Amino acid sequence: MAPLFLMLSCVKDVDINQFEEIVVPPTAALDLIYFNLAPSDFSDGAGGIKNVSDDVRLEFLDDDYIQDGLMQADFNFRFTNTFAQEFKVVMKFLSESNSEQHTINFHVPAGSTANPAILDYTERIDESQIGRIRRSIKLLVEVEMQPNSQPIEGTLQLESKAYYTFEF
Repeated sequence: MAPLFLMLSCVKDVDINQFEEIVVPPTAALDLIYFNLAPSDFSDGAGGIKNVSDDVRLEFLDDDYIQDGLMQADFNFRFTNTFAQEFKVVMKFLSESNSEQHTINFHVPAGSTANPAILDYTERIDESQIGRIRRSIKLLVEVEMQPNSQPIEGTLQLESKAYYTFEF
């Protein structure tokens, strides 16, 4: 004799015509910037310490469709420092003409190989401030080592992601 399966379901009244009112904002998670700096990156060649800077173009934002739909941005930065020195780090979001649109400042504490200092920070740019990011096309990173009497040994790593929220 064949087994008999019975399936029951309860459904509340649903207005199928309301599907147009449902808005699910798409999101995009992108790698933003990363680096792994060593002592040689801070050497000026004459026994002194130099600052390190670099910029990256945010090509993803160079599109009118993306610009119009961008509603929120979350930027996550994770630093791992094994240097015995502290660092001042400045992230500047720049326009095409290098006009500063938004700035994020970090103080990365000193660490060691045995006990790395970790700084994990997320900056949220909501709808009231998103124009700053819409006007940005470059990200400039400036890293300044804070010298002390300790030897300059270790690494400073940065991993970061950008989480963009859109409404189209």
